[in-house]
Amino acid sequence: MKLKKLHLALMACGIAVSNLASAQLFIDQATFTIQSGATVTVQGDVTSNVDIQGTGKVILKGTSNQNVNMNGFSIPNVEIDNAANITLTGSAKVSGDVLFTNGKVLLGNNTVSLASAATVTNATSAKYFVTNGTGRVIKAALGATAFTFPIGNSTTSYNPLTVANTGIADSIGARASATVLSQGTAGTAFAKEVVNNTWTLTEAVAGGSNLNLTATWNAGDELVGFDRTRTGISNYITAPAANVGWDLLNSQTAAATGAGPYTASRAGFTSVGAFAVGTRPVLSPLLFSPKVFLQGAYNTTLDRMSDALRIANLIPTTEPYSSAVGGTLLSASNATRGSGGGETAAAAVVGSGAGAATDNTIVDWVLVQLHRTSDNVVISQRAALLQRDGDVVDTDGTSPVNIAGNAAGSYFVSIKHRNHIGVRMAASSALAKTTTTNYDFSTGLGQALTPVLPATNAAMTNRYAAVTGTRYSLWGGNGNANAGLRYAGPANDENALLNNAPLSGNKGTVANGYFLTDYNLNGIVRYAGPNNDETILLNTILLGNKGTVISQATF
Repeated sequence: MKLKKLHLALMACGIAVSNLASAQLFIDQATFTIQSGATVTVQGDVTSNVDIQGTGKVILKGTSNQNVNMNGFSIPNVEIDNAANITLTGSAKVSGDVLFTNGKVLLGNNTVSLASAATVTNATSAKYFVTNGTGRVIKAALGATAFTFPIGNSTTSYNPLTVANTGIADSIGARASATVLSQGTAGTAFAKEVVNNTWTLTEAVAGGSNLNLTATWNAGDELVGFDRTRTGISNYITAPAANVGWDLLNSQTAAATGAGPYTASRAGFTSVGAFAVGTRPVLSPLLFSPKVFLQGAYNTTLDRMSDALRIANLIPTTEPYSSAVGGTLLSASNATRGSGGGETAAAAVVGSGAGAATDNTIVDWVLVQLHRTSDNVVISQRAALLQRDGDVVDTDGTSPVNIAGNAAGSYFVSIKHRNHIGVRMAASSALAKTTTTNYDFSTGLGQALTPVLPATNAAMTNRYAAVTGTRYSLWGGNGNANAGLRYAGPANDENALLNNAPLSGNKGTVANGYFLTDYNLNGIVRYAGPNNDETILLNTILLGNKGTVISQATF
């Protein structure tokens, strides 16, 4: 049916006034009115370059895909009843109701604009708007009354988003798109720990919105490593420069609700843009680049540490601090300890496959902990990698450590190692989201917090070992991974070395592997003989005094 330059009024008569069973509906500069209670059923395509008048309904009831091009003009009410789906080839407005009975509406690069009083009825995981392009669904004058955008990023993934705006009412647009990108709407796609969907919101008037969001997803949308017990909604901030990046904090994460589909909620968004659900990848970054040396592995001639563990392929690809081989350094009592625990690194990064030794090859895993300045409590932690030149880097082997999920501010940071005494900043330092804070623990005693010492050793002021006249390192030899370093007496590290299970009490036995009692980190545990670990403990560290005790500072 082609209507041009005429006035056509369809009156309700208790039945459908017009049944365009196989024809297309083409309205070209005509006044087309569907009166209250009347319906126009169309099984072909719909094209119009004017608003459809009245308060009646257009029913899209084809048996194959139908194309609809309203050229940005309005339909009073529309019912989607086509299992083969509707494809929008031009934008459309709806002043009344969109009723989903069967099928989906594929938007492509077009928009559906819903008037302030318009509604969407009966949308489900089988019937919704598919935002398979740049198009979006727009709700005019969205205010404090929540509205659910029934959208999905494909015909198989339903990702509705409920939005309430407690700020200034505005026209809010929403679309869903597959993948979550490192820079919000650009960058590389995350491959783990997120719901594989980005919700992008727009507003007609910049500023003034205050959005409360509830995002919904299914188990099939979750990427490997996604943790429903600790997740949240994150917004990618684009300005100001100091705040650029994903904004989710550890304190804003919680368990998802529901048993499938699942939901997460968060209030108080004053920015639009890209939103995602996840934990580690979409946590707010906090970048730190410390430098430390381990006494047991340090070579004074080279001013570098040995990477013998790497060469022997002994460094595990998963951090050791969640298992006995790394001691008990993870702060398990802290409910907001960030993503500490379970960090992994590629075998090519921590193993001999990485090639010959360089300044940047890996020596071992360390643990980086973030402390509140008010009470010194650990609030976040991250297992990281230590390079030969002392740089501590993230699990990719090159990047600064990202203690994600914490707001920019001043903190204490400590570095711990599985068989060395840890060290903490002497004073707090400002850490930022978009710039890296550098801190070198090795340049002087004043860089570290003074350790807590027993009265018998009160005169000892060394915070850590002086391995050269100008270089300081972490004290080595803590084979039982407790809070102190001791040669003799209860819980001493000499016994830990002597009684290491592989040694079976034989002082001359050599054990090869990744052990706490490998004090010089050469991959060989030896009590006596050349390059033995007992010498490191007795002579280098304790200066020949078997009764000396070095206690780890209270951090």
